[in-house]
Amino acid sequence: MKIQTEARPFVKWAGGKQGSAVEIVRHFPKEIRTYYEPFLGGGSVFFSLAPSAAVLADANRWLIDTYRAVRDQLEDVVAGLDSLRNTREEFARIRAIDPETLSPSTRAAHFIYLNKTCFRGLYRVNRNGRFNVPYGGYQRRYYDLEGLTAVAERLRDVDLGCVDFEQAVRHAKRGDFIYFDPPYYKLGGYSDFNRYTPGQFREADHERLAALCRALDRRGVKWALSNSDTPFVRELFQGFDVTQVKARREINLKSAHRSVEELMIKND
Repeated sequence: MKIQTEARPFVKWAGGKQGSAVEIVRHFPKEIRTYYEPFLGGGSVFFSLAPSAAVLADANRWLIDTYRAVRDQLEDVVAGLDSLRNTREEFARIRAIDPETLSPSTRAAHFIYLNKTCFRGLYRVNRNGRFNVPYGGYQRRYYDLEGLTAVAERLRDVDLGCVDFEQAVRHAKRGDFIYFDPPYYKLGGYSDFNRYTPGQFREADHERLAALCRALDRRGVKWALSNSDTPFVRELFQGFDVTQVKARREINLKSAHRSVEELMIKND
């Protein structure tokens, strides 16, 4: 399975794997019938792997709707992006609009615009599900036409869903492969960057994910999972192949804290 070099992530995501995707893919099986990724985020691993068949999901509806619109209504999304100005006033105006009131293509354009012009590209919502990151003041393009076109083509035959991770992989069978990249577990029982949706990814969710992985293993489905290197995570996945790997967190304000140790966990 060849590495895709044209289609790349078009949004920035906390915990994104753009700097380590190629290395992560090296841990995957050589032959994959259908690739599953239930915590899609920015999609770095998916775009690096470039599988022939994929089922992708995320709990963030606005994100998934944006992927769908880029795939199905690219011209309208681009027209919407072209109408937006990179100013503090425009940013405040767009951020104040309820995305649920917009057409799919306009919603997608607003999502991409806010992601590219907000502070450090950090996607974060409050408990009401409203985007609440301040303006970043970056004077740069917030979309690339060739890049979005490549993304639309790569997503052409992909199944995209806004569902819980358990539901996302319910049809996975022997010969398929699943990559889990959940909001990482941190001290305190939840992830530092887990406000992608109005809810949060708590300790119980990590336990539910570990139980799902064990059930998939019993069904003969191969999977890999990335998470923080903590005693809690190691205990949850005791008995599986656990490897410590280096990663970078470009969204961290302090460059000295961008290199971190995390875990790659597999059931083979």
